[in-house]
Amino acid sequence: MTTPAASPSPADTPPTTQQRIDDEPLRLVTSYNDIFVVIAASLLMFGTLWLTATASLPQWLSALIVIAITWGLSEIFVRRRRMALPALFFAHLFVSSLFYINVDGTDSLPVEESVSWGTLLATCLCTGFGTALYWWRFRVPAVVAMGIASWVLAIWLHVSTLVDGATPWLLASTVIAGLAIFTWALRWDSQDLQRTSLRSDIAFWLHLLAACMIAHPIFWVLSPDHPVAVIAVFLLLTAVSIAIDRRALIVSSLIYVLISLNVAEIEVSLAIVSIVVGSTLLVLSIFWRASRRAVLRLLPAGWQTRLPH
Repeated sequence: MTTPAASPSPADTPPTTQQRIDDEPLRLVTSYNDIFVVIAASLLMFGTLWLTATASLPQWLSALIVIAITWGLSEIFVRRRRMALPALFFAHLFVSSLFYINVDGTDSLPVEESVSWGTLLATCLCTGFGTALYWWRFRVPAVVAMGIASWVLAIWLHVSTLVDGATPWLLASTVIAGLAIFTWALRWDSQDLQRTSLRSDIAFWLHLLAACMIAHPIFWVLSPDHPVAVIAVFLLLTAVSIAIDRRALIVSSLIYVLISLNVAEIEVSLAIVSIVVGSTLLVLSIFWRASRRAVLRLLPAGWQTRLPH
């Protein structure tokens, strides 16, 4: 007589995962080994930079050493093993090291005295070529946004140092560039409405970069003296975030909303403001789908077909 197999207990049953497009699928960690590798690599890089500083090596040579080590580790943990968190860590380390090859700052030669229009051109060419090469070899989605971010930082550093009174122009240019990147990210999104490929991951990081470039200059000008305008812009960015199904614009502007509300003499403390804003965002997360349906109805039909549903 065959004994029927015992039904698995709830503890033995693997949890079911509900794949939802509007949850913005994003793989950051493949296993705990990701964290283990990043910790070990951080210790290795810390020791390497300490030794290069002790040996008084030039900053560009230290950066090249870090680049070489990062590339070798990427061959193992990114190209072969496809580990998510190490891929982000090594990509950031690679691109940031490229940035410091041409921009040197030491006690004897401050950064302000080491930059010129030539170093700006060299930095942009170096980071652009290196980022393209890293993308070609390892296909890390975030490296595209990292490369553009390095250009933005290089331009800010050089222009603000070399040109007096350039901050207003830089702020306006940053917003315009952010809008261009935002449009480009939407194009990547439109090519993968189901968000199952690298295109969606590339779009995510581009949206994150564009959100910072759009929100920070605007709120920098408005906050904290114009709290009503800050809230109005925040609501507009929230509506856009809901429409395109990306939360980066909301997150990028949160800190400015908290500061503006706290300074606005509304007779509430920062703690109460945080509770109100946090609760509102949690409710928005719960009713995200319903909110998107309401917002999408206000858009032209042609736009709706190019956005996730």
